[in-house]
Amino acid sequence: MLCGALAGCSGGKKAATEGDNRYRRAPLREVSEEALRNDAALIDAVALQESGRLDEALEAYAASAAKEPRCAPAWYGMSRLLMRRGWTDSAQVCADRAVAIADTNRWYLLLQAEVRRARGDAKGQVASWERLVQLQPDKLENYYELSNAYIDANDIEGAVGALNRVERRIGVTEPISLQKQRLWNAAGKSDKAEKEIEALAEAMPQEKRYQAILAEMNMNRKRYSKAKQYYDRVLAADPDDEYIHIQLAEYYKAVDKGAEADRELAAAFDNPKLDCRTKVQLLTSFYTAEEFYGARSKAAFALLDKVMGSCGDSTEYALLYGDVLMRQRKFGEAARWLELSLKKDSSRYEVWEGLLICLTEVPERESDMVNLAARAARLFPMHTLPLYLQALNEVKHERYAKALPYLEKAEKWGFTKGYLEAESYSLMAEAYYRTEAYDKAWKCFERCLELHPDDWGTLNNYAYYLSERGIELEKALKMSRRTIEAEPDNANSLDTYAWLLHLLGRDAEGLPYMRKAVKLDPNSETLKKHLEEMEK
Repeated sequence: MLCGALAGCSGGKKAATEGDNRYRRAPLREVSEEALRNDAALIDAVALQESGRLDEALEAYAASAAKEPRCAPAWYGMSRLLMRRGWTDSAQVCADRAVAIADTNRWYLLLQAEVRRARGDAKGQVASWERLVQLQPDKLENYYELSNAYIDANDIEGAVGALNRVERRIGVTEPISLQKQRLWNAAGKSDKAEKEIEALAEAMPQEKRYQAILAEMNMNRKRYSKAKQYYDRVLAADPDDEYIHIQLAEYYKAVDKGAEADRELAAAFDNPKLDCRTKVQLLTSFYTAEEFYGARSKAAFALLDKVMGSCGDSTEYALLYGDVLMRQRKFGEAARWLELSLKKDSSRYEVWEGLLICLTEVPERESDMVNLAARAARLFPMHTLPLYLQALNEVKHERYAKALPYLEKAEKWGFTKGYLEAESYSLMAEAYYRTEAYDKAWKCFERCLELHPDDWGTLNNYAYYLSERGIELEKALKMSRRTIEAEPDNANSLDTYAWLLHLLGRDAEGLPYMRKAVKLDPNSETLKKHLEEMEK
């Protein structure tokens, strides 16, 4: 900006300041012809600059300065044009010359500060702004710029001091106090940062948020008792504050008072000012995963129940709630929430899987489970559970040939981290045996036991089917022996073991086991027939 800065070479020794009255008639004085020529040359330079002929303007300013070395406007004009070219060193020389000639001209000082900042001369920039503050002590903008200059100079105390000078003029204000707090924190002086907020709280006691800030500052510094004092003041000032109970919950959690923390969080959730989304977000962030699903699960789940009871858009949180209900083994309720989640977003396989697991635990919804498994298998063909459940349903209804394609497809895709691998081979072994593909059945039994050597059900079935085929009876007897040692009161295992001894001609050894099996399951016709056969 040139207005007020280029006052003419003849007026160089007494440059106009912003406080001059431009409407006051100046006394007439005689001006030399040479001075008039110099002013005319300066005016020509300004005209060239404003018309965009910057190279010519720069030469014209230089010519004016050469003719009249104390022509401050010429040095100022050159400095501005040199800055535009990025020649900051030369611009600095010219700006300093202008200020040296007229050190009360605001525009010269502003340009000098700008050039010094561009050159990274932080201390010089501070000096320029200190002079501006001295010339215009009532202009608050200068103090803010001075504070910024001190920050550039990495002088935090100087930056705060500039803001203190503002406060002495206008009193304590939030923007200045908060800026000073940030500066002290940046300097690692937490005590001084806290004192700034304390002064703000004292100046405006009606503002509870300053007490909250002080509480948070003390929480961050682990000065919990002092933080509690400030929280109590907020609570006393506004018992309906929607966040104070959350903050108190954080305080009690920090001092290892879990029950009190749960109580305060529950009080926060009773506040109608908090929306459902905020409550759920608070709940999942307040507790760690280990706490939410482990040590603090009872309190966390109770709070989630409270939230969901008043939640308008329940679909957004259905997955979380369904997962929680699953962990509580409330499978029927969990299934309904997971179904709601699928209506909103059916692209996540883990939701399908969770719902399938829930439905396997709800006998009255077996047909829903089978239909859902078929849909999931179409959408996610490479996942095991939907295929396994369809096969399990076919085996349950003795449709063994129909079960095999599902299991063979699962084997083809592979089992992620062994998930359901042993179970699938066990089911496959059963289906192959029932469809008389005996060699395939034996291989599947062997693979299942390779994965789970102590699967007593598979061991018993494998041994029994070998007995039915009349092959590898000694091997079958060893497997069966392991099952009755592990489960001495399992009637089926006792029957298999006793019957294998019978087939090996060792009825005297087998009879005690068979009699015990009949005693454990007196309604089994198969066991009774086996006992009669052995007692002949």
